[in-house]
Amino acid sequence: MQSKHIVAKQAEANEKKEAVQHEDEWGFEQAIIGPVGSLGFMQLSNNDRVIAAQKFGGVREDTGEVEISFYGMCAFKITSPKGLEIVVDPWRNAPGFGGYWFLVDFPITKCDIGLSTHAHGDHDAVHRLDAAMIMERMGGTFELGDVKITGILDKHMCEPQNDLYTSEMMMQLFGKKTCPPGEHMEWCNTIFLIEVGGLRILHWGDNRQNPPEDTWEMMKDIDIALLPVSDDGHILTPRWGKEIAEKLNAKVIIPHHYYIEGLNAPNAGWELSAEQFTRMLDHTFLDTHTIKLSPKKIKNYKQHVMYFGEHTVTKIYKWQAPTYEVKNVPLPDPVKAWERFKPKNGKKY
Repeated sequence: MQSKHIVAKQAEANEKKEAVQHEDEWGFEQAIIGPVGSLGFMQLSNNDRVIAAQKFGGVREDTGEVEISFYGMCAFKITSPKGLEIVVDPWRNAPGFGGYWFLVDFPITKCDIGLSTHAHGDHDAVHRLDAAMIMERMGGTFELGDVKITGILDKHMCEPQNDLYTSEMMMQLFGKKTCPPGEHMEWCNTIFLIEVGGLRILHWGDNRQNPPEDTWEMMKDIDIALLPVSDDGHILTPRWGKEIAEKLNAKVIIPHHYYIEGLNAPNAGWELSAEQFTRMLDHTFLDTHTIKLSPKKIKNYKQHVMYFGEHTVTKIYKWQAPTYEVKNVPLPDPVKAWERFKPKNGKKY
Protein backbone atom coordinates (compact mmCIF):
# COMPACT_ATOMS: atom_id res chain seq x y z
CA MET A 1 0.00 0.00 0.00
CA GLN A 2 1.12 3.51 -0.67
CA SER A 3 2.13 5.56 2.34
CA LYS A 4 0.12 8.63 3.41
CA HIS A 5 3.13 10.75 2.44
CA ILE A 6 3.15 9.43 -1.15
CA VAL A 7 -0.65 9.88 -1.48
CA ALA A 8 -0.40 13.46 -0.17
CA LYS A 9 2.43 14.24 -2.61
CA GLN A 10 0.40 12.82 -5.51
CA ALA A 11 -2.66 14.89 -4.50
CA GLU A 12 -0.50 18.03 -4.32
CA ALA A 13 0.89 17.34 -7.80
CA ASN A 14 -2.61 16.82 -9.18
CA GLU A 15 -3.79 20.10 -7.64
CA LYS A 16 -0.91 21.99 -9.25
CA LYS A 17 -1.63 20.38 -12.61
CA GLU A 18 -5.34 21.27 -12.36
CA ALA A 19 -4.46 24.84 -11.37
CA VAL A 20 -2.30 25.29 -14.48
CA GLN A 21 -5.04 23.85 -16.67
CA HIS A 22 -7.60 26.12 -14.99
CA GLU A 23 -5.48 29.19 -15.72
CA ASP A 24 -5.55 28.27 -19.40
CA GLU A 25 -9.32 27.80 -19.48
CA TRP A 26 -10.62 31.34 -18.93
CA GLY A 27 -12.88 32.78 -21.61
CA PHE A 28 -11.68 34.80 -24.59
CA GLU A 29 -12.20 37.97 -22.54
CA GLN A 30 -8.89 37.25 -20.80
CA ALA A 31 -7.09 38.71 -23.80
CA ILE A 32 -8.86 42.07 -23.54
CA ILE A 33 -9.41 42.57 -19.81
CA GLY A 34 -6.55 43.44 -17.51
CA PRO A 35 -6.40 42.04 -13.97
CA VAL A 36 -8.93 43.80 -11.74
CA GLY A 37 -9.92 43.59 -8.12
CA SER A 38 -12.09 45.37 -5.62
CA LEU A 39 -12.48 49.12 -6.14
CA GLY A 40 -13.31 49.61 -2.47
CA PHE A 41 -10.05 51.50 -1.95
CA MET A 42 -11.45 54.27 -4.18
CA GLN A 43 -14.62 54.75 -2.11
CA LEU A 44 -14.85 57.86 0.05
CA SER A 45 -17.59 56.27 2.17
CA ASN A 46 -17.21 53.82 5.06
CA ASN A 47 -19.15 51.09 6.88
CA ASP A 48 -20.70 53.24 9.64
CA ARG A 49 -24.25 52.61 8.39
CA VAL A 50 -23.96 48.83 8.43
CA ILE A 51 -22.33 48.97 11.86
CA ALA A 52 -25.38 50.93 13.05
CA ALA A 53 -27.67 48.32 11.46
CA GLN A 54 -25.68 45.58 13.14
CA LYS A 55 -26.06 47.22 16.56
CA PHE A 56 -29.49 48.84 16.38
CA GLY A 57 -31.34 47.00 13.58
CA GLY A 58 -31.33 49.91 11.14
CA VAL A 59 -30.27 53.48 10.48
CA ARG A 60 -33.60 55.24 11.15
CA GLU A 61 -37.02 54.83 12.72
CA ASP A 62 -39.25 52.21 11.07
CA THR A 63 -41.44 53.79 8.35
CA GLY A 64 -43.58 50.70 7.87
CA GLU A 65 -42.99 50.76 4.08
CA VAL A 66 -40.51 49.28 1.62
CA GLU A 67 -39.26 51.58 -1.14
CA ILE A 68 -38.51 50.12 -4.59
CA SER A 69 -36.67 52.23 -7.19
CA PHE A 70 -36.10 51.20 -10.81
CA TYR A 71 -32.78 52.00 -12.52
CA GLY A 72 -33.54 50.37 -15.87
CA MET A 73 -32.69 46.90 -17.21
CA CYS A 74 -32.79 44.60 -14.15
CA ALA A 75 -31.47 47.05 -11.56
CA PHE A 76 -33.48 47.99 -8.49
CA LYS A 77 -32.78 49.69 -5.19
CA ILE A 78 -34.80 48.25 -2.31
CA THR A 79 -34.85 50.38 0.85
CA SER A 80 -36.00 48.73 4.06
CA PRO A 81 -38.37 50.41 6.53
CA LYS A 82 -35.36 51.06 8.79
CA GLY A 83 -33.33 52.59 5.98
CA LEU A 84 -31.02 49.84 4.76
CA GLU A 85 -30.41 50.15 1.00
CA ILE A 86 -29.92 47.15 -1.29
CA VAL A 87 -29.08 47.46 -5.00
CA VAL A 88 -29.56 44.42 -7.23
CA ASP A 89 -27.98 43.92 -10.68
CA PRO A 90 -26.34 47.18 -11.75
CA TRP A 91 -25.43 47.04 -15.45
CA ARG A 92 -22.53 47.96 -17.76
CA ASN A 93 -21.36 47.56 -21.33
CA ALA A 94 -19.41 44.31 -21.30
CA PRO A 95 -16.17 43.93 -23.29
CA GLY A 96 -16.09 41.69 -26.29
CA PHE A 97 -18.42 40.99 -29.16
CA GLY A 98 -22.00 42.15 -28.67
CA GLY A 99 -21.32 43.86 -25.33
CA TYR A 100 -22.50 47.36 -26.27
CA TRP A 101 -26.04 47.42 -24.86
CA PHE A 102 -26.31 50.78 -23.08
CA LEU A 103 -26.17 54.39 -24.21
CA VAL A 104 -25.43 55.70 -20.70
CA ASP A 105 -23.40 54.51 -17.72
CA PHE A 106 -25.02 53.11 -14.62
CA PRO A 107 -24.93 55.96 -12.09
CA ILE A 108 -22.52 55.56 -9.19
CA THR A 109 -24.99 54.68 -6.46
CA LYS A 110 -24.62 54.64 -2.70
CA CYS A 111 -26.03 51.61 -0.92
CA ASP A 112 -25.35 49.33 2.00
CA ILE A 113 -25.55 45.99 0.19
CA GLY A 114 -24.85 45.26 -3.47
CA LEU A 115 -26.16 42.07 -5.07
CA SER A 116 -25.45 40.52 -8.48
CA THR A 117 -27.45 37.54 -9.76
CA HIS A 118 -24.90 36.39 -12.33
CA ALA A 119 -21.75 37.26 -14.28
CA HIS A 120 -23.20 39.04 -17.31
CA GLY A 121 -22.53 42.69 -18.08
CA ASP A 122 -26.17 43.70 -17.76
CA HIS A 123 -26.18 42.43 -14.16
CA ASP A 124 -22.70 42.68 -12.61
CA ALA A 125 -21.44 46.30 -12.60
CA VAL A 126 -20.74 46.15 -8.88
CA HIS A 127 -17.86 48.60 -9.39
CA ARG A 128 -20.53 51.30 -9.92
CA LEU A 129 -21.85 50.76 -6.38
CA ASP A 130 -20.55 52.80 -3.47
CA ALA A 131 -21.46 49.91 -1.20
CA ALA A 132 -20.35 48.73 2.23
CA MET A 133 -20.58 45.11 1.07
CA ILE A 134 -20.96 43.21 -2.20
CA MET A 135 -22.42 39.73 -2.67
CA GLU A 136 -22.13 38.24 -6.15
CA ARG A 137 -23.92 34.98 -7.05
CA MET A 138 -24.55 34.40 -3.35
CA GLY A 139 -26.03 31.18 -1.99
CA GLY A 140 -27.40 30.68 1.51
CA THR A 141 -28.87 33.19 3.92
CA PHE A 142 -27.65 36.57 5.13
CA GLU A 143 -29.28 38.81 7.74
CA LEU A 144 -28.55 42.38 8.77
CA GLY A 145 -30.84 44.79 10.57
CA ASP A 146 -34.39 44.41 9.26
CA VAL A 147 -33.29 42.58 6.08
CA LYS A 148 -32.99 38.87 5.35
CA ILE A 149 -31.54 37.77 1.99
CA THR A 150 -31.60 34.21 0.69
CA GLY A 151 -29.62 33.25 -2.40
CA ILE A 152 -31.30 30.40 -4.28
CA LEU A 153 -28.75 28.87 -6.63
CA ASP A 154 -29.92 27.63 -10.01
CA LYS A 155 -29.12 28.08 -13.72
CA HIS A 156 -29.39 30.88 -16.28
CA MET A 157 -31.99 30.54 -19.01
CA CYS A 158 -30.14 28.90 -21.93
CA GLU A 159 -32.90 28.07 -24.42
CA PRO A 160 -35.21 31.09 -24.81
CA GLN A 161 -38.71 30.54 -26.09
CA ASN A 162 -38.20 32.97 -28.97
CA ASP A 163 -36.10 33.44 -32.10
CA LEU A 164 -33.44 35.72 -30.58
CA TYR A 165 -30.77 33.08 -30.04
CA THR A 166 -30.15 29.44 -29.17
CA SER A 167 -27.57 27.60 -27.10
CA GLU A 168 -26.01 26.29 -30.32
CA MET A 169 -25.67 29.84 -31.63
CA MET A 170 -23.95 30.94 -28.38
CA MET A 171 -21.48 28.07 -28.71
CA GLN A 172 -20.67 29.11 -32.28
CA LEU A 173 -20.27 32.79 -31.37
CA PHE A 174 -18.40 32.53 -28.07
CA GLY A 175 -17.31 28.91 -27.73
CA LYS A 176 -19.17 28.66 -24.44
CA LYS A 177 -21.52 25.98 -23.24
CA THR A 178 -24.67 27.63 -21.90
CA CYS A 179 -26.81 24.68 -20.79
CA PRO A 180 -26.07 22.26 -17.95
CA PRO A 181 -24.31 20.02 -17.32
CA GLY A 182 -20.87 21.55 -17.70
CA GLU A 183 -21.98 25.09 -18.50
CA HIS A 184 -19.61 27.98 -17.80
CA MET A 185 -19.92 30.16 -14.70
CA GLU A 186 -21.66 33.07 -16.42
CA TRP A 187 -24.58 30.70 -17.11
CA CYS A 188 -25.15 30.07 -13.41
CA ASN A 189 -27.73 32.27 -11.69
CA THR A 190 -28.85 33.22 -8.20
CA ILE A 191 -32.48 34.01 -7.49
CA PHE A 192 -32.56 36.45 -4.58
CA LEU A 193 -35.35 36.27 -2.01
CA ILE A 194 -35.33 39.48 0.01
CA GLU A 195 -37.52 39.47 3.10
CA VAL A 196 -38.04 43.00 4.35
CA GLY A 197 -40.83 45.01 5.93
CA GLY A 198 -43.13 42.00 6.03
CA LEU A 199 -42.76 41.48 2.26
CA ARG A 200 -41.18 38.60 0.37
CA ILE A 201 -39.53 40.14 -2.71
CA LEU A 202 -38.07 37.81 -5.33
CA HIS A 203 -35.54 38.94 -7.95
CA TRP A 204 -35.49 36.25 -10.65
CA GLY A 205 -32.26 37.40 -12.31
CA ASP A 206 -32.06 35.62 -15.68
CA ASN A 207 -33.02 32.23 -14.30
CA ARG A 208 -34.31 29.43 -16.50
CA GLN A 209 -38.05 29.07 -16.88
CA ASN A 210 -38.31 25.56 -15.38
CA PRO A 211 -36.09 25.12 -12.32
CA PRO A 212 -36.36 21.83 -10.38
CA GLU A 213 -39.08 21.31 -7.80
CA ASP A 214 -36.76 21.71 -4.81
CA THR A 215 -35.95 25.21 -6.07
CA TRP A 216 -39.66 26.05 -6.31
CA GLU A 217 -40.08 24.87 -2.73
CA MET A 218 -37.81 27.74 -1.63
CA MET A 219 -39.94 30.34 -3.42
CA LYS A 220 -43.44 29.93 -2.02
CA ASP A 221 -45.96 32.75 -1.51
CA ILE A 222 -44.05 35.66 -3.00
CA ASP A 223 -45.45 39.14 -2.45
CA ILE A 224 -43.49 40.98 -5.16
CA ALA A 225 -41.92 39.13 -8.11
CA LEU A 226 -39.33 41.07 -10.11
CA LEU A 227 -39.42 39.13 -13.39
CA PRO A 228 -37.37 39.67 -16.60
CA VAL A 229 -40.38 39.78 -18.94
CA SER A 230 -40.41 41.60 -22.28
CA ASP A 231 -42.87 41.43 -25.15
CA ASP A 232 -40.24 39.79 -27.38
CA GLY A 233 -39.21 37.40 -24.61
CA HIS A 234 -35.48 38.11 -24.39
CA ILE A 235 -35.43 36.12 -21.14
CA LEU A 236 -39.04 35.35 -20.22
CA THR A 237 -41.87 35.56 -22.74
CA PRO A 238 -45.19 37.00 -21.54
CA ARG A 239 -46.58 33.45 -21.32
CA TRP A 240 -43.70 32.26 -19.14
CA GLY A 241 -43.90 35.41 -17.02
CA LYS A 242 -47.57 34.73 -16.32
CA GLU A 243 -47.00 31.03 -15.53
CA ILE A 244 -44.09 31.75 -13.18
CA ALA A 245 -46.02 34.49 -11.36
CA GLU A 246 -48.92 32.08 -10.85
CA LYS A 247 -46.64 29.36 -9.52
CA LEU A 248 -45.01 31.85 -7.14
CA ASN A 249 -48.50 32.96 -6.03
CA ALA A 250 -47.20 36.51 -6.49
CA LYS A 251 -49.40 39.41 -5.46
CA VAL A 252 -47.44 41.93 -7.54
CA ILE A 253 -45.31 41.48 -10.68
CA ILE A 254 -42.75 44.10 -11.70
CA PRO A 255 -41.35 43.45 -15.21
CA HIS A 256 -37.77 44.31 -16.13
CA HIS A 257 -35.12 43.40 -18.74
CA TYR A 258 -37.05 45.18 -21.49
CA TYR A 259 -36.01 47.79 -24.05
CA ILE A 260 -36.05 51.46 -23.00
CA GLU A 261 -35.39 54.04 -25.68
CA GLY A 262 -32.48 56.26 -24.69
CA LEU A 263 -31.06 53.73 -22.24
CA ASN A 264 -30.62 50.55 -24.30
CA ALA A 265 -28.63 50.66 -27.53
CA PRO A 266 -30.86 49.96 -30.55
CA ASN A 267 -30.48 46.59 -32.27
CA ALA A 268 -28.60 45.10 -29.32
CA GLY A 269 -30.75 42.00 -29.30
CA TRP A 270 -34.23 43.16 -28.39
CA GLU A 271 -36.41 46.14 -29.25
CA LEU A 272 -39.67 45.73 -27.33
CA SER A 273 -40.99 46.95 -24.00
CA ALA A 274 -43.22 44.96 -21.63
CA GLU A 275 -46.32 47.01 -22.31
CA GLN A 276 -48.37 44.25 -23.93
CA PHE A 277 -47.48 41.82 -21.14
CA THR A 278 -48.63 44.42 -18.63
CA ARG A 279 -51.98 44.75 -20.41
CA MET A 280 -52.50 40.96 -20.24
CA LEU A 281 -53.14 41.14 -16.50
CA ASP A 282 -54.64 43.46 -13.93
CA HIS A 283 -52.15 46.33 -13.98
CA THR A 284 -50.97 49.80 -13.05
CA PHE A 285 -48.89 51.97 -15.37
CA LEU A 286 -46.65 53.85 -12.96
CA ASP A 287 -45.71 57.49 -13.55
CA THR A 288 -42.64 57.46 -11.32
CA HIS A 289 -39.39 55.52 -10.84
CA THR A 290 -39.99 54.85 -7.12
CA ILE A 291 -42.87 53.28 -5.24
CA LYS A 292 -43.54 52.56 -1.56
CA LEU A 293 -45.29 49.32 -0.66
CA SER A 294 -46.37 47.49 2.47
CA PRO A 295 -48.24 44.24 3.20
CA LYS A 296 -51.40 46.26 3.82
CA LYS A 297 -51.20 48.06 0.47
CA ILE A 298 -50.95 44.89 -1.62
CA LYS A 299 -52.91 42.37 0.44
CA ASN A 300 -55.80 42.23 -2.07
CA TYR A 301 -53.65 41.99 -5.21
CA LYS A 302 -53.23 38.81 -7.22
CA GLN A 303 -50.69 38.84 -10.08
CA HIS A 304 -51.11 42.59 -10.43
CA VAL A 305 -48.51 44.11 -12.76
CA MET A 306 -46.85 47.37 -11.71
CA TYR A 307 -45.02 48.69 -14.76
CA PHE A 308 -42.33 51.37 -14.46
CA GLY A 309 -42.05 51.71 -18.24
CA GLU A 310 -39.42 54.34 -19.08
CA HIS A 311 -39.41 55.87 -15.61
CA THR A 312 -35.93 55.21 -14.25
CA VAL A 313 -33.66 56.75 -11.62
CA THR A 314 -30.97 56.62 -14.32
CA LYS A 315 -31.01 59.70 -16.51
CA ILE A 316 -31.61 58.37 -19.99
CA TYR A 317 -30.58 60.00 -23.24
CA LYS A 318 -33.21 60.84 -25.81
CA TRP A 319 -32.19 62.74 -28.93
CA GLN A 320 -34.53 65.46 -30.05
CA ALA A 321 -34.30 67.32 -33.32
CA PRO A 322 -33.24 70.94 -32.74
CA THR A 323 -35.77 73.65 -33.42
CA TYR A 324 -34.82 76.77 -35.35
CA GLU A 325 -36.62 80.09 -35.04
CA VAL A 326 -35.07 82.04 -37.93
CA LYS A 327 -37.06 84.46 -40.05
CA ASN A 328 -37.00 83.92 -43.80
CA VAL A 329 -34.63 86.32 -45.54
CA PRO A 330 -35.69 87.45 -49.04
CA LEU A 331 -33.34 86.23 -51.76
CA PRO A 332 -32.21 88.43 -54.67
CA ASP A 333 -33.64 87.71 -58.10
CA PRO A 334 -31.55 85.00 -59.74
CA VAL A 335 -29.50 85.94 -62.79
CA LYS A 336 -30.74 84.18 -65.90
CA ALA A 337 -28.43 81.31 -66.63
CA TRP A 338 -28.13 82.14 -70.32
CA GLU A 339 -26.77 85.64 -69.55
CA ARG A 340 -23.45 84.01 -68.64
CA PHE A 341 -23.07 82.77 -72.22
CA LYS A 342 -24.26 85.88 -74.03
CA PRO A 343 -21.89 86.72 -77.00
CA LYS A 344 -19.69 89.75 -76.62
CA ASN A 345 -18.19 92.26 -79.10
CA GLY A 346 -20.95 91.70 -81.65
CA LYS A 347 -20.38 88.00 -81.99
CA LYS A 348 -23.33 85.81 -82.79
CA TYR A 349 -24.53 82.83 -80.81
